[in-house]
Amino acid sequence: MKQIYRLGAVVSATIFSSSVLAAAGSSTGDQSKSRIIEEVFVTAQKKTESLQDVPVSVSSFDRDFIGDLGSTDVGELVQYTPNVKFSTALGYAPVLTIRGFGTPPLGRGLEPSVGLSIDGVFYGRSSYINDAFFDLERMEVLRGPQGTLFGKNTIAGVLNFTTRDPDFDNSGFISTAAASYDTVSVEAGSSFSIIDNVLAGRVAVRYNDRDWHVHNTARDNEQNHVSDLSSRLKLKWFINDSSSLLLNAWQSKQRELGLILQLKKATEKSLAVFREHDPAVEADAYNDTLSMDRDTFSDRDTRSVNLKYALDIGDVGVFSNLSAQVIGGWSEVVSPYAIDGDFSPIDFINFGTDEPDYYEQNLLEIQFTGSLPAPFGLGYGIDFISGAFASQSDHGVSVKQKNGTGIVDYTRAGAFFDPAPGLIVPLPINVNPSDDGRGETIFASTEVDSQSVAYFAQFDWLLTETVTAIIGLRYGEDQRKGRISAGRSATTVAAPVVTGQENFDEIIEQSDYDFTPKLTLTWEATEELTLFATATQGFKSGGFAAGVFNNDNLTFEPEKADAFEIGVKSKLFGGSLMLNGAVFHTEYSDLQVRNFDGRSIFVKNAANAQTTGVEFDFFWLPPIPYLSIGGSAGFVQAEYIDYLCAPAIAGTPSGSGDPSCYDQSNDPTTTILAPSFQDLSGEPLSFAPEASGSLYSNLQMPISQSGVNLLLGVDLVYQGEHFIDTDNDPVATQEATTKINMRIGLKSDDNTWSIILNGKNITGEEESVLVLDQASLPGNYVAAALPFEPTWNLNLRYEWQ
Repeated sequence: MKQIYRLGAVVSATIFSSSVLAAAGSSTGDQSKSRIIEEVFVTAQKKTESLQDVPVSVSSFDRDFIGDLGSTDVGELVQYTPNVKFSTALGYAPVLTIRGFGTPPLGRGLEPSVGLSIDGVFYGRSSYINDAFFDLERMEVLRGPQGTLFGKNTIAGVLNFTTRDPDFDNSGFISTAAASYDTVSVEAGSSFSIIDNVLAGRVAVRYNDRDWHVHNTARDNEQNHVSDLSSRLKLKWFINDSSSLLLNAWQSKQRELGLILQLKKATEKSLAVFREHDPAVEADAYNDTLSMDRDTFSDRDTRSVNLKYALDIGDVGVFSNLSAQVIGGWSEVVSPYAIDGDFSPIDFINFGTDEPDYYEQNLLEIQFTGSLPAPFGLGYGIDFISGAFASQSDHGVSVKQKNGTGIVDYTRAGAFFDPAPGLIVPLPINVNPSDDGRGETIFASTEVDSQSVAYFAQFDWLLTETVTAIIGLRYGEDQRKGRISAGRSATTVAAPVVTGQENFDEIIEQSDYDFTPKLTLTWEATEELTLFATATQGFKSGGFAAGVFNNDNLTFEPEKADAFEIGVKSKLFGGSLMLNGAVFHTEYSDLQVRNFDGRSIFVKNAANAQTTGVEFDFFWLPPIPYLSIGGSAGFVQAEYIDYLCAPAIAGTPSGSGDPSCYDQSNDPTTTILAPSFQDLSGEPLSFAPEASGSLYSNLQMPISQSGVNLLLGVDLVYQGEHFIDTDNDPVATQEATTKINMRIGLKSDDNTWSIILNGKNITGEEESVLVLDQASLPGNYVAAALPFEPTWNLNLRYEWQ
């Protein structure tokens, strides 16, 4: 007789790599009996399927694992997934890449390359991700283009969140945690019956407060205090036996005082001038010390309301098991911020939003699922999902930059110098500063209205008892109209030199049309072994520049992808081992890249890029009582095929690069202010580690007759070397890291309570998520560094039924 074990943590299924990073549930039976991994279900294709059957690269994390980890951040989870990188260390500039591709930080105006679905609702910005990360039932990470079924712009993958629905059992939980850096976290959720068997509700709340104690020596105060308060209300009305209506409303407020950009490298000349303003200035990105004359902040307010109507129709004509779902929703995210743009103790560049950045979306999606008889009598029938998606969004970005009276000292620190020895760019200086002691003001804004519509269908055609062909089709249209403008105060004279600022006001319209097909073939060779192969395309719409000071690069074109995967999923050793693997290749054309030319940030298409790699994962219940082991590994080579006109590394002589990169009306040899370019063809993409991997172990054994279990776990997480800025500057190299996480705790056999102590980054690995050139100071850099000291988290959790 075999004993079945529930998979209670991470399940990682690459589209041929369906390894499982999970903790087996508590075990009270006879450990001498063979152990079997219980089937895990996901909604990676908008319907409930077994993880081992779904032909999509998907990793699934359930609420038990999230609770054991004491995690309040998505980034802590995805590190257990191969070839995925995510960080929100900079609240206004999240980093999210899958298989080397994604939306880089500071890419304002860029549609995300990784789509986001929360409870079946598409959200068009990465900013929503951590705001919805509470009271989760499950989180899934889908790798590779997912253009057929999920919203739009899912060219690199999808994050798919499922939060807990209401029930009539009056169930609930409360979880509290205290951690390093004065961290306090509270999360709770409870379902309740309003009308028995008719109307149920659920409320959930989350509160986090953390202080990284980064000391600003210029102002002698503490930086980077972050707090958030989030809540959700769900009401589910069971109208009758065949229909239901779900209301889902949630909101989140995050406040971040002080940003963690610390000086990483500086010239002796710069340090000497900086120390005239603050003697404590130094260039160490990992000592929790910075020096800025201005306070900084990043806030975010998020709200969302949606309705989901579900109807079981039954059999109609040739359709069987027909059902329909209608989703309507509204959401918005508002995010003001302020940055000390020169990252120094000199009062020079003060940068932030004039009016808060905002994104507002309205959407409507209609879906039909069901079955059809086999066409022409071929095969055993077709399961299908089809529908239409429409969205309207308004997006606004504004920037105000005030250049202070420290321009002379900033120039003395090395700004505006041509690389030629001793040559100084002639610079007019405002000798009569105004505006409360600040000499100049420049501003820019972008407002965009987008209308999108798409029609999609996917057919799972069972050709034989073991072979299935999956055909996916999606046609989409995207219409955009935007107004982009920039201006300056009357007294501004230096800004055109510092930023290339120009006065302009333009209205632009743009349209995209896309057709993205998908074909997957699966062969169930045996009950324990499935092979499959997928060819698909991905598409991401073009867009407009956001908050730019000149009109050199106001638009960028759509991005497209051709993706191929083959792989295997298997269950071995009588069902106690899942071992899965995949190989993939994707080519991107007209890749959208965020650039910084030393004066301003803008987006342009960087010709072509490709990614080739392999992923595998496993989960094993070995013949050792109470022990489970999981792991994953990924290797990806993500590189530019051709990128002739990439921004050059700071300090490169003006006018460098291939002549074809320049406007031929402006000979780069005639001005020392000409931009510089470099050829990155064949070079790796930024934020794309070649190798990543994890090894997970969990021991959960009874220690008393009353159902108390001892929980022990050790995790190893590896991330390879990679660039963390888009110009591939060697200074922006993040070295490889190997982090060790550990946990010890007590847990009831029925999962009603737990006390768990988590230790994270026990090895004290140093990691930065972003490196930027210090404005107009070649050779100087700032970095957003994560705390490298080991952190501890004590979590207490109680659930009731």
